[in-house]
Amino acid sequence: MLKFLNSASLEDWESRNPTKGSNSVSASFYLDPAEIKAQCREAIDNLNEVSSKTINVEHKLDEFINNSELESKAFDALKQQIADYKTVLQSIRSLIKYNIGEYKTLMSSVGDKVLDGDKILKGQEYARNSIKAYEDRAKRCRENAVTCAVITPFAESQNQIAGHYDHLANNHRMMLKYWEEKEQAYYDIENATKDLFSTGDSTAEQINAALSDLGKSFKAGAFHPNLDASWRAKLKEETKELDVIVLYGIKRPISINEETWEKYQGEVTTNVLLLEKQGWAVDGIKAYARYINKNIAGKLPTGDVLVEIDKCNKQTQLVGSEVFKKMWYAWKAEGLSASESKKKLKMLMKVTGMDGIDENSSAEELRRIANKIDPNLEPDDKFWGSLSSTVRTAFLPTPEGNPTALANIEKRIHIKNALKGKLGKQVHLFRYVISYQQAEYISNLYAEGTDEEKLARYIREHKVDWSVDESARLHLKYYYDKENDTDIFPEGHSYTNGGVNLKVVTNTRFRSEFIINGDGKFLTLLDKDATQDAVVNCSNFNYATANDDYHQMFDVKPAQPKYEPRFRDSELYVKDKSGVLNENKKYIAPEKRDMYKYNEDIKNRRDNFRKKTSHERSN
Repeated sequence: MLKFLNSASLEDWESRNPTKGSNSVSASFYLDPAEIKAQCREAIDNLNEVSSKTINVEHKLDEFINNSELESKAFDALKQQIADYKTVLQSIRSLIKYNIGEYKTLMSSVGDKVLDGDKILKGQEYARNSIKAYEDRAKRCRENAVTCAVITPFAESQNQIAGHYDHLANNHRMMLKYWEEKEQAYYDIENATKDLFSTGDSTAEQINAALSDLGKSFKAGAFHPNLDASWRAKLKEETKELDVIVLYGIKRPISINEETWEKYQGEVTTNVLLLEKQGWAVDGIKAYARYINKNIAGKLPTGDVLVEIDKCNKQTQLVGSEVFKKMWYAWKAEGLSASESKKKLKMLMKVTGMDGIDENSSAEELRRIANKIDPNLEPDDKFWGSLSSTVRTAFLPTPEGNPTALANIEKRIHIKNALKGKLGKQVHLFRYVISYQQAEYISNLYAEGTDEEKLARYIREHKVDWSVDESARLHLKYYYDKENDTDIFPEGHSYTNGGVNLKVVTNTRFRSEFIINGDGKFLTLLDKDATQDAVVNCSNFNYATANDDYHQMFDVKPAQPKYEPRFRDSELYVKDKSGVLNENKKYIAPEKRDMYKYNEDIKNRRDNFRKKTSHERSN
């Protein structure tokens, strides 16, 4: 407890109620929940009163510190002194909040039944003695029955009496169990509460050190603050840890020593401060706290808890990991507002590093972003749907009276100005990263087969909802050479299977997109060995759920020069034999009316893919 609070009532309670420290229980232990709860409530009231007084004092200190009319070396020294006291007051309030939380935990832990050690142990002793006595009597009766077996009525009578004694012994065994459970209840409460208030001890030490140092700073009628005192940095660090523990409800792991607990607090605090800096909402960080409380603090350690917390902290920085998803879902931005959803997206961009990406970034830089996505995150994980919903909420204001769609005139406006601003550009470029990660997931899932065969197997084994009927027109760009009356495709284009690229979509049969060339290989923008055909006709994750106005808004229209990677734009033109780009010869998608010439080849490819899946659904 805080030495400078000097609470006599608490000291009296602690001396009579050993709920912290010792694991031993004597015959004189006594726990009265009503008394403890009453004293806890009194302590909480006292602490709240002290906290309120510190706020009033701090306001007065601020007035003095900010008074610009007081200027001189003496006043500067005094202002430093006052600022130091303000720091101490803030630390005291943090410690008070922590202690109040501990008192509340204690109140909820002690239950509602009095545990009288004398009565419990006497009850156990009586039950054990009675069990032995009745067992001895039953034994003697059975011995009598054996000895006098020829006297049948007597033997039967002795066996009956023995059975009666057995019954009485069993009754007292139940009594013993009752008293043992009472004793165990005390041990359970003691173990659950023995570490309460311990976390604040080091903070209290630093506060006392600060007060002692400040008391020595007034010399010869003037203030001479010790600016090199270690307590300033230590107190700042301790207060941060305490605030994190209080705000997010961080629990101490079971059965760890003080040194490990100190390191654990430091690791958690460092990660929480990082999450706050990245822009996570409080609800998201609380989800992280709940996870570590349940999966680390709430379990007996089978390994190093510091190793486990390090693993967990790294998961908070890996998009789609178990911990990340729990944090993401706890922040229900997509159901709130456009501004809140944009905050959530900005956080995502910062975590992944997309906030440092723009149209001038290289393929290698974008590829590194993919390393920030959990490699085990499936293309059909519901996370992608949640992300898409967040994007739509962020950039799609909902008109009054129509919660599900925009009015036609508003649609035209937003389609034209989709994904505006720096954030919109980052969100658009992130689609290439997602598509690359999803293609890599499928490619790495199985050891054998083409990408197309692996995708079909994934669909078959995971019972994925999919479609092969979406048009691949935008992924079949070519240049029509009028002079020679021939179609020129980008370098690396496969002419196998009719030379058409196949489009397969999953995740509500639309979001996750896989473009597959005639050789059965995925075409992604960020592939290390990407051909010109892959760069020009690559796949792209969709934020919409169907080929509608929203698809135009979020997925088609943003693919424009000011948003697109420069390294991709440079590949959209025909190269001569020397590799020089001809900006007069640009690869473009065929017109819808011209797609008839590919109809048979497209049909064959779709039918062949359906056969590969053996899992066709109605299309």
